[in-house]
Amino acid sequence: MTSTPGAGGDAGQACHQVEGCLTCGDIAVTMTVVEPGTPDAVCEDEHGRLGSVGIELVGVVGRGDRLLVHGGVAISRLEKQA
Repeated sequence: MTSTPGAGGDAGQACHQVEGCLTCGDIAVTMTVVEPGTPDAVCEDEHGRLGSVGIELVGVVGRGDRLLVHGGVAISRLEKQA
């Protein structure tokens, strides 16, 4: 399991950005809920990185839900892929 600093990772760990960072990037990234929770859910990005994501703005989430995440917070729920 990999993690991102500020999103469940070690504070002293360097960020290894790969096309957007869950916590410190200027862009929002698409993530998939792996483990629902409150107030945070464990989510995975397209590169297999896991992180804790605040879900206060989108409400209850379920396993497999896709979220748009910026700064470690889900800012939008995305439609399910067909």
